[in-house]
Amino acid sequence: MRCLPPGGDGDGALGGLSNCVVRGPPRGCRGEGAERPLGAEGWTVSSDVRDPAGDTRAPSAASDAAVVQAYENAKLAYIRGITLEAENKLREAFAKRREAINEEIGNLRTLAKSRQDTATQTAAAYAKFLPNRVRKSGVRPPSFFERLRTLNRVAKLYRNAARASQELDEVNELLRKRRDRLEQMERETRRSIYLREESVRKKLQTPEGLAALHADPVVKASFQKMQAVMNERAKYEERVKRGEVPPDEARDREMSANGMSFATVPLESVMIAKIVRYGPLEYYVLRDLQQRESLLSADPALEPLRDVVFDVTRSSSGYEASLRHNEEGVPMRTLDHLKLCFSSSDAVEYYKEHRAALRSERIGKKTEPHDSAEAELVAMLAMLAKAVAARGAGTPAED
Repeated sequence: MRCLPPGGDGDGALGGLSNCVVRGPPRGCRGEGAERPLGAEGWTVSSDVRDPAGDTRAPSAASDAAVVQAYENAKLAYIRGITLEAENKLREAFAKRREAINEEIGNLRTLAKSRQDTATQTAAAYAKFLPNRVRKSGVRPPSFFERLRTLNRVAKLYRNAARASQELDEVNELLRKRRDRLEQMERETRRSIYLREESVRKKLQTPEGLAALHADPVVKASFQKMQAVMNERAKYEERVKRGEVPPDEARDREMSANGMSFATVPLESVMIAKIVRYGPLEYYVLRDLQQRESLLSADPALEPLRDVVFDVTRSSSGYEASLRHNEEGVPMRTLDHLKLCFSSSDAVEYYKEHRAALRSERIGKKTEPHDSAEAELVAMLAMLAKAVAARGAGTPAED
């Protein structure tokens, strides 16, 4: 292990740890805390959280969800199959009525075009004598003095323009009503199909309906798989109530449900977010800036790392553990890490909870790593924690 001289102006104890780096031994050599040399495969850790030896293996949450979804899809296909014939009849009737209305709409559009031309021509003829009486909103009647001045010649022009405008409005109103009727028919068709499906769903809640549903080959196969999943869950809940669930199985099930795995290297910008316990087993929950979480077997020697952000990266000699630095070259604080993951207000609240946990929660005893790779990772982080504790206390770290 080597701790380089401090070179940053960090806050508090972190100020003297800006360049604290712990380098692992070369492959094939024993390092501090390592029980065996690194294997040729490196530090690859399987993300499979199941126990390969026992019957209490944690089921895959994603697989169980897929089984349940497959049953729901099969049930929906069954309902659609029953309602398909009625739906097709409804749509055929709607298509015939729509065809007739579309034909009326086509004729009305032709008539509207003709009346639009007529209205434009009559308005233009009226505007030659009284342009101030023609507006975008329509034509206005002439005043008494305008009639008198034109010897009442504009009266007929006004009547023609007003009649053409009114006839155009009537055609447009008919077009609007036909379009509204089409939309209403479409809504009625969709509602009829929906009500038909709802009636089938209600029927499936009766014993006769359920029997017919589960008699379908596709539904039957998917239901049997889903029933196996539900039975397994029910048995597990009973075992939980009786206190018969081993700690490692409870851990594996929660990891599977949350999509978590054991921590693997390299680790980048991680902090110890919290401590979780399964009976006598204690684990750190590591969280990175993408809010991905993983478990690490707890060790009292790692307690100094609970208030820092650290990395475990590759190096020419294998891997090295170091504190994470921000853009100014200062070790990143846990509050900075939280602000990059959450909103400022939430980050402050989480930081308060984190500080309270530092004072109240402590690791009681070491949890044995689940494999040699994790043991090597814990040993390296223990060396980094030792350096952090030594610099925080103002004593030089041992080489």
